[in-house]
Amino acid sequence: MRNRALTFFFAAALVAAAPACRLSAGGAGTTASNFLKIPVASLPAGMSEAYTAMVGPDSILYNPAGLGLLSYSSVSGSHNQYLSGITQDYVAVTYRAPFGTIGAAYSSLSSGDIEAFDANDMPIGNTGTSHKVYQLSFSQSWPHFRQDKGRLDPMLITPNWTKVEPVTDYRPRSYRLSLGASVKQITEELDVEKASGYAFDAGLVVLLPRHVHLGLSALNLGARQKMVNESYALPSSVRAGLAKDFHTVGDLMVFTLASDMVKYRDRDAFNVTGVEVDVMKMFQFRFGYNTQKDEGKRLSGGFGMNFDRLADKDSLIHGVRGDYAYLDYGDLGVTHRFGVQLIW
Repeated sequence: MRNRALTFFFAAALVAAAPACRLSAGGAGTTASNFLKIPVASLPAGMSEAYTAMVGPDSILYNPAGLGLLSYSSVSGSHNQYLSGITQDYVAVTYRAPFGTIGAAYSSLSSGDIEAFDANDMPIGNTGTSHKVYQLSFSQSWPHFRQDKGRLDPMLITPNWTKVEPVTDYRPRSYRLSLGASVKQITEELDVEKASGYAFDAGLVVLLPRHVHLGLSALNLGARQKMVNESYALPSSVRAGLAKDFHTVGDLMVFTLASDMVKYRDRDAFNVTGVEVDVMKMFQFRFGYNTQKDEGKRLSGGFGMNFDRLADKDSLIHGVRGDYAYLDYGDLGVTHRFGVQLIW
């Protein structure tokens, strides 16, 4: 009965969140701040951003509720060498407090120098664009056990870390529910023109027995953003995801499968599916598929490596990992994302 009630709650929340984004409004090219659609974090990008039901520091980008299930504090950062000299950077910090998880993130996208011309097509020097996001998040899960700080909840999909000790004493294992919300400031600059505004994210994650994760989030809800004399709505979206892991004998390999349905206000709904293959909690290989019909191939890939086995058990830093993601945009070129994560 309890699992049935949670399933009903999850479905009701999805129905309630959908109108918030006016999913049928507008069409392609009718929203502002479209840089928010560019994948920035290396780990989710390698899985085609199928991350709504996953739990990690990068949850702050896709579903703030995922932060409430973290038992440790963390830092995640990425650098994206994007198209035509455009660069993108991102960093997120999470802190596990007794009353919940606090998260903060910053991301920026810069065009670099762009040659400028006057009305007569004469060169007048260089200009550029800048796009930034400042984000603050909070999340908490129920039931919550304060004594489990720093230890792995047995209901979670098994992470790659080796220094996070699992909970061995009894805990109720029927379900977990986590709720989270974020507020963000979005700023854009084009030469001397500027635009800024605020947006909000909200989400929930439900954990069911056998490491089944369900996730739901609504992102970039906010007012219209004005540049010069025109104003446009933000690229609000609704995401619903499912994730599950599968273990081989002795946990030599762990396969994690995640799949999301995504609906932006200015485009049709599409699906993203990602797979991560972990080998001996040291090497990770990631693959993703995106059904969206944008420019470029629909496949993505990446890999990661844990260095936490080299860390001393009593050191402040309990884990360090490096990640890489490769995304192909067809005739426009390929992009490379390099990331790092630390936990303590």
